[in-house]
Amino acid sequence: ENVYTDDQDSLRSYIVKVFTKMGIAMAITAAVAFVCFMNLYDGGFLYKALVQMPFLMWIAMFAQIGVCIAFTAGLQKMQKNTVTILFYAYAALTGISFSFLPFAYGVDTVFEAFAFAAVMFISCAVIGHNTKVDLSKFSGLMFGALISLVLASIVGMIFNFSGFALMISYVGVILFLVLTAWDMQKIKAYYYQLDDYNDMRSKMAIYSAFQLYLDFINIFLYVLRILGSRNRD
Repeated sequence: ENVYTDDQDSLRSYIVKVFTKMGIAMAITAAVAFVCFMNLYDGGFLYKALVQMPFLMWIAMFAQIGVCIAFTAGLQKMQKNTVTILFYAYAALTGISFSFLPFAYGVDTVFEAFAFAAVMFISCAVIGHNTKVDLSKFSGLMFGALISLVLASIVGMIFNFSGFALMISYVGVILFLVLTAWDMQKIKAYYYQLDDYNDMRSKMAIYSAFQLYLDFINIFLYVLRILGSRNRD
């Protein structure tokens, strides 16, 4: 019984570590977004740079994709500190792109979307941690749904069907809530599978934080689009 209790305490500490790293990444995103938003609002150097060189946003976007690919592909070979730096670099780049959201949707709508997303994310994370249902059985279905969502989003942007974007947003929220629950289950799986590989277990804690971070960011963006659509009506 003592061994079981110690193991459960160790697992809880591991999960706390994951959420701490995710929280730091969220704080970096929020801080960078706020600083960049204020700079844009005041017509500072970022605003002037984008006016003169609008391609900088494309560079930031491709840098974000590059960091994500490097982070995922090189996880096993990279040092733990390198993995951490890449994660936080991605969070900072996300903050730059998020600085434009208040201009598009309004500050109140952004905060409202964040609050809704946080409540739903936490609820699904708790469900994923406590449920006895093995969500990995539905991994193929979820992956297929994710690919379909991406393709549908591209089609929606090209043809701009009335109401199509709103439907995609609702589907996106549901899908990433399910992925949040699944990613919570994977944290426990990583913990037990890597019992004898402490360095890899530490890197997987960072990777798990990255997965949960992406889940939350996507939930937030889809909720923001739903609320933004409602406010425009």
